[in-house]
This record gives sequence, C-alpha cells and structure tokens, in this order.
Amino acid sequence: MADRQRIVVVGGGYAGLAFIGQARRIPNVDITLIDPGDSHELIPELPEALRKHDPIEEHVVKYQDLLQGTGVKHIRDRVISIKMTQQQVILSQGQVEHYDWLLLSPGSVTAYPPIPGLEEHALPLRNAHDAHRIKERIREQEGQRIVVVGGGLTGVEVAGILAPDHDIWLVEGAKRLLPALGKGLAHYARVRLQRAGVKVMMGQKLTRVEAGTIQLERDALHYHVLIWAGGIQAPKWLRDTDLPLDHNGYPKVSPEGQISDRVFAAGDVWRVYVGDDEVPQTAQLAAMAGDYVGDAMARAIRGEPLPPPFRPRLRGMLISLDTGAGVGWVIRGGIPVRGTSARTLKSLSFQQYRLKLSRAFGRGWPF
Repeated sequence: MADRQRIVVVGGGYAGLAFIGQARRIPNVDITLIDPGDSHELIPELPEALRKHDPIEEHVVKYQDLLQGTGVKHIRDRVISIKMTQQQVILSQGQVEHYDWLLLSPGSVTAYPPIPGLEEHALPLRNAHDAHRIKERIREQEGQRIVVVGGGLTGVEVAGILAPDHDIWLVEGAKRLLPALGKGLAHYARVRLQRAGVKVMMGQKLTRVEAGTIQLERDALHYHVLIWAGGIQAPKWLRDTDLPLDHNGYPKVSPEGQISDRVFAAGDVWRVYVGDDEVPQTAQLAAMAGDYVGDAMARAIRGEPLPPPFRPRLRGMLISLDTGAGVGWVIRGGIPVRGTSARTLKSLSFQQYRLKLSRAFGRGWPF
C-alpha cells in the first residue's frame, strides 16, 4: 500500500508491546498506543513486589523510556468505546482516534462474584496501583493476619511471598490448589506453603465479607487485610462497543486473531482454545499472541493470506512459592520442576522477558 496506514493499539501490556515490536517492522505505518498509565507493568512480578524491601517501581517500565525514538505515539487516556463501523476509538476525555487497523489488547479486570461485601472490603492485585494499596495496608500494623482468597497462580504466589513476615491464610473454595497444574505439583505447593507457615483452607466457598471478618460455608475467619485473587473478566466498557461479544463479554475472535477484517485482538480478551480446551490466560500466552497477531496484521496490510491459526506452544508454567522455592513445568510435554530449580527458572524468565523487550524496542540495555 502506498498510503501510510494508521495502527492503533489499545493497551500496553504483554500482548500490546509484543505486537508493537512486530508492527514497527511494517513499512509506511504510524503506530499509536492508547493506555491510561505511564508504564508497562510486569504483572507476573507484582506478587514479588509485595515483599517488604522490594520497590514496586522496579517492576514497571516507563513508556517514555521504552518508546523514545521509536516513532510510536503514546496517548495517556482510557478507552470507553469503539465504533468499528466508523473505525473510531472513543476516549474518556472526548477525543476520537481514527484507525486503519486496530489491535484490541486492553488486558482484563478483576472479576467479583455477587458475594455481599466482597468488592467493598477486598483488595485485588491486577496492577501496580493495586500492589501499592496492598503494601500500604500491610505497613499499617505489624503482625497482621492477611487472608488471601483464591488458590490459583496469583493467590498462591501472594501467600508464599508474604508468609515470612505475616500471619497468612489462603482460602480456596475447591478441594485443591492450582488447577492449572497437575495434582502432584499442586500437592507439593500446598505442603511447601504450609511449611512456610501459610494456613490453607480448602473446600469452603466464600459467602459474605464484612469489615474484619469473612464468612465461609462452615467457618468464619478474622482478617486485618483481605486480598482477592479469585479470577478475571473482560473490561466492562467492551459492552459499549459494536464489537461482537460472547455471553461473557469477551470479543468473538477467529483462530487467526481477527474480530473483523481490520480489527485484531490479543492478550486476555482473546480466549484461545486448542481443541476444546481453553489455554490459561498468562503473560506468556499474551506475548505469544501479540507476536502472532503482529505478523498476521502485517500480512493483511500487504494483502497476503493470514498465517495458519494460532496454536501456542507454551514454554512452561512456573509459580513462586516463597523466596527459595517454586513449582511448575517446563518444555513442551511438561517436565515437572519444583524447589530451588523452579524458583531459579522463574527468575530467569523475568530477565529473559526484559531482554526481549529491550531488543524489540532498540534499547541498548535490558530493563
């Protein structure tokens, strides 16, 4: 195409930045990133940032540092709607951004089931702002009882990281932790957490939350700080668009990452399936989807056929249990790892991502 094409990217998370890294190679395009924050937040690292002497600022990358000299424009505002038929993105301050091509990668938000008092009293952990709120509450009083509700990846990591300095309770409604891992690894995680001092309560659903107390199906539990790690959902503003959505409010996305001919999706809003199984939404999957869609959009701009459907080959899944141990699997086929080796591999994965990011944006040093 002779005319310059305008690409608008909604959301600067793992998917959005991976996409931009690919899209920068496309000739004759102008790229605009729309994100309300000033930084790319390294969300998988945020449980680590809750440690007493670990500054949250070390787990974010400023867009100004990342995008300087790349030609990518950053608009710091919040998207409230998309008009696909007019190729417009509507911002909270009334500004309208026109696009020729759109990547939708706004990430996800905390999902609150209809449990009385939950949203009022519980603190989520989805971004750096949430991490700051949790750390401020924790500093208010030594020896606090911190209750973490949700035994998935985030809940387990938060409980393990905070265990050395606090009275930690981990509550999970199901009968085991970490449903994304096998039973053996989940059992190892539970034993390791308990050895670290975490009290694990499973098999009771949360029914009510009050100031200082949660009510389970059979028991009540006192808390000073309540952290909710019970799941995610698509941003609610998507319902105010003309995008095709499923019954859960997620965009309907093709196996090639398309919502329409000129609108693509990546990250948490793209529910990726392999066969009948949904792939867990992780930063790794988001980055892979961003890379894939960057190539797919480049082909679409050139008028070429799209690549084969997206079939992610995850490199592993690793969870930190405390400062010295982790659990998970690595390599296609799923080789189980646990203990110090898993914790080390988790730390290496953080550094590998930072290095990839610095290379994708032409930085001479890893963030």
